[in-house]
Amino acid sequence: MKSPRGHYLDNLIESFYFFENDFSIYCLLNEVFDPQGTFIPKELKINKILNRNNFEKKEKKFLHYLFEIIFFFKRLISSLILIPYFIINKNILNYLKALLSNNLILPRYFIELFFFLKKNEFTSYDHILFQTTRNKHMSLANFLTRLEKNIPKIHLRILYTPSSKKLRGFFYFLNKIKLFLINKKIFLYVLTKQNFEILSNHLNIKNGIFLSNIPWVFFERKNKKSFKTVGYMGDARVSRGFNKLPSLIDKLSKTSKDFKFIIQYSKVDIAVKETSDKLFEMAKSNPNIKIYLKYMDYKEFRDTLQNIDIMPILHDAEEINLGNPSTIYSSITHQIPMTIPSNLKYMKDVLVHKSFEEADAIDNIVDKIVKIKNNYEEYLSSAKKNSSILLNIFNDDPLKKNIN
Repeated sequence: MKSPRGHYLDNLIESFYFFENDFSIYCLLNEVFDPQGTFIPKELKINKILNRNNFEKKEKKFLHYLFEIIFFFKRLISSLILIPYFIINKNILNYLKALLSNNLILPRYFIELFFFLKKNEFTSYDHILFQTTRNKHMSLANFLTRLEKNIPKIHLRILYTPSSKKLRGFFYFLNKIKLFLINKKIFLYVLTKQNFEILSNHLNIKNGIFLSNIPWVFFERKNKKSFKTVGYMGDARVSRGFNKLPSLIDKLSKTSKDFKFIIQYSKVDIAVKETSDKLFEMAKSNPNIKIYLKYMDYKEFRDTLQNIDIMPILHDAEEINLGNPSTIYSSITHQIPMTIPSNLKYMKDVLVHKSFEEADAIDNIVDKIVKIKNNYEEYLSSAKKNSSILLNIFNDDPLKKNIN
């Protein structure tokens, strides 16, 4: 990441707090990373050493591909330059085997990471965590693990459903690390049962593959207000139900004056611009509507969550079941009653108590939000119980067990 926007830095800070009492933690970031004044824990040791292609394909296609071509030859030449180093260190055979497994070229970030590990004297008793694993990280994990026995254990978090389209893509490297999964040198973590089944069925094993959760801060909610604040936080996308907000707000406002609204998003594309403009027009005449069109850092995001009483999850159920809806996580951890789409499979092992109502159509969502408002203590009590379930799951999470 070049800047703090998005979930990457947020997840990094969560992981830091999750493990800070057990380890010294080093964070490796893009060499051009600019925190832009956002919140970062003072104790977190940041090392800006990773050389990434910072030309986005959509914005600067020519420069993006030019960088890729230059970087390819740079890694190819570097693979030859490093041969004397591994001869001197009596590890040339493993190095050549690792190169062969990666088509005779160094993986991205190898030089930065490998010599960082050497400089700081990391061993097999230490751990490397890739928080959002892409194909390049799979390649790097495969290479490092073949190189030395004393390499730290590698933990790869898979946030999304892997694609099988690329010839040398995710499943290509998944096949290569199968033995290391069995030998407990590499560990894979997925968020959904569907992805667990995809990986385990592909490899025909379950060794080294775990259902895991992303760590999250917890908040104790109290019911002191006569009014109730309905919230929307995250990306402004059609698939997340953003375009439903004007109608939802209008209908809820007509049912009661005790509804307030907090809407937060940071980007507006053409598919949601009309809706965004309409929301700002509504806010001009309705003081109960607060719109934050900006990125919120770790602290500000959670402070805002504390002011939301009811969170309608407006996604389609299918998208949630396949993806990583952080809004549901944050609602559970912050004890916020929700409306959720029907036929939702995701997080049903946590949503045991009735802290939610199922609804899909706008009128139905409105009715269910009103129902939650009128019986808020009951839904809040259930939300607290579900939050406790998730906290226990975090404390017993496979990632924490495998690293500790």
